[in-house]
Amino acid sequence: MNQLLAGIEIIKSLGNGAEKRSVLNRVSIEIGEGEFVSVMGPSGSGKSTLIYTLSGMEPIDSGKVIFENQKLSELSDDELSDLRRNRMGFVFQQPTLLKNLSILDNILLPQMRDNRRNIKKLTEKAEMLMKQMGIGELKDREITQASGGQLQRAGICRALLGGPGIIFGDEPTGALNTKAAREIMELFTRINKDGTAILLVTHDPGIAARTERVLFLCDGAIASECRLSKFSGKNLEERTRTVTQLMQRIGI
Repeated sequence: MNQLLAGIEIIKSLGNGAEKRSVLNRVSIEIGEGEFVSVMGPSGSGKSTLIYTLSGMEPIDSGKVIFENQKLSELSDDELSDLRRNRMGFVFQQPTLLKNLSILDNILLPQMRDNRRNIKKLTEKAEMLMKQMGIGELKDREITQASGGQLQRAGICRALLGGPGIIFGDEPTGALNTKAAREIMELFTRINKDGTAILLVTHDPGIAARTERVLFLCDGAIASECRLSKFSGKNLEERTRTVTQLMQRIGI
């Protein structure tokens, strides 16, 4: 498996002066092309900060982040923005959608800058993604006319529209009920099988169990990891039990 993303000896602190605290302490991580990886850890362990630094959304104090053989520190702000828009996708706990736009227009918005001459083609792709995500009939609705699970599906469509090599998910199922969370994870699994790498943060062992590799973060460092590829993809109960046992062993 070829390397897609690597963080090398990442150090990241937040705050200033007496309030300055270390969040990531020499964290090293590799994500291969097409991998499906989750990150778990207690509140304040640095999970969200890790994916924000790996995506270039937040600068690091020291270390290196390399994505598709490019060091993010060597890119200008505009180049970083272009890279995130075209080669990375983001799905957050709460979909960041605009109330004055339809669901379809919300999906299109991030890609409009680079595709002004191909709006028709871009719209066709967005509508195709919406159908694949099961929300094709919602394209003209306002966001207040859709459920949380439907809006999260719209967020996934938006993340996929640019054809990213990786999707970052920050607690993407955290605000959903059990049924909606399961459906979103089934969509992520399908997306991953189509070749897109996924790195997501979760506190739920049942969600982590659906990924192929779980990283456990404690006090800003990776305490352990678990590879679930040895289990059958349908044996979710055993996968979940394995993740839960590791959490207990580490003290999460």
